[in-house]
Amino acid sequence: MSKEKKLLVLSHTYNTFIKDPVEILAKDFKKIYVLVRYQPISELGNYIPLSIFKSRKKYSKRYSIDLTNKPENVEVILVPLWYLPFSFFYKFVGPQHARKVLKILKKKNIKFDLIHAHFAWSAGYAGMKVKEEYKKPLVITGHGYDVYDMPFRNDAWRERITKVLNSADELLTVSNFAKGFIKKLDVKKEVKVFFNGFKEEFFSKVNKQEARNKLAFPKNKKIILTIGNLEKVKGYDVLVEALKIVSEKKKDFLCIHIGAGTEEKRISGLIKKYGIERNVKLLGRKPHQELKDWYGVCDFFVSPSLFETGPVVMFESLACGRPFVGTKVGSAPDVVISDDYGKLSEPGNAKELAENILWGLEKDWDTDKIAGYSKQFSWTNTTSKIINIYKKLLCL
Repeated sequence: MSKEKKLLVLSHTYNTFIKDPVEILAKDFKKIYVLVRYQPISELGNYIPLSIFKSRKKYSKRYSIDLTNKPENVEVILVPLWYLPFSFFYKFVGPQHARKVLKILKKKNIKFDLIHAHFAWSAGYAGMKVKEEYKKPLVITGHGYDVYDMPFRNDAWRERITKVLNSADELLTVSNFAKGFIKKLDVKKEVKVFFNGFKEEFFSKVNKQEARNKLAFPKNKKIILTIGNLEKVKGYDVLVEALKIVSEKKKDFLCIHIGAGTEEKRISGLIKKYGIERNVKLLGRKPHQELKDWYGVCDFFVSPSLFETGPVVMFESLACGRPFVGTKVGSAPDVVISDDYGKLSEPGNAKELAENILWGLEKDWDTDKIAGYSKQFSWTNTTSKIINIYKKLLCL
């Protein structure tokens, strides 16, 4: 890649699966502008305890934008969008997003050679309009609800999303699962699958005893880790039910959860209801760069997710040498291809998840083999493939 080139990234957040690859790509560009969609109304969730505002809290700057260790040639610019958090109004977000992006590009006189939009709606729609205005090549990555949900709500949404995806010069997604949904649309483009990954700078094999000493956990207890937002789609009520089943057969284990969300009160109540407070601890949020030690503490990672396309925590867990006991969602079946790396259950099936957890508690894991297997999923490996796509579009 020519170091004189500039990249424009349009996204809904600047953290984890956006932030990590962008900051690796930064070394190949003179400048990367990241225009991040931002909901000012989401800030009310930090102050007003009404459910309508609390549900927006996860979109506030505090949770959706992480500028830690950002390279100097990456500039993050907020794109404020005002809309009520109801599905009826969401169809107007794409045009508003596009207008705001075009206004910022002109006001700041931003020059760029290539556009990469993450999520078909609304960043992809904005990318389509920027491409029309500036005649620059466009890459769109479909990540989740934008490809498995929105196009199938009704004919109008199907038409919107299909038009956006067809506007891309290169169309990417993060799992074969998501690709399957795109193929159900009248999309003419070839769809390339690039899995989400992990940043090697932050995630690598950890010695369990050293991690437990550092974080003051007992050396011999079986410890399970789970990380994720406490939201309905993540299935933590199913996990708590599964852990209740596990506790009836095995007493000496601990499951620690890192994260927060709108379901926190309900999940905490279920833990008390089932009488497993000694076995399950909700620890709240932890900085992303500190998660390596938490992965190191555990014997294996568990994810009860009901629906998603590319669970980043799966790749981070494997990178730290920890197996992934999760559900058959997104790219998980593409990655957990052997019992050496974990085991998957049907989403929402507490009994099957409990059986897999019990199995994981008894298994002697080869952490070196797991960590070695994970290397193919590093962001460095993935971004090298993305760079090849950029070069092709820029005729380099």
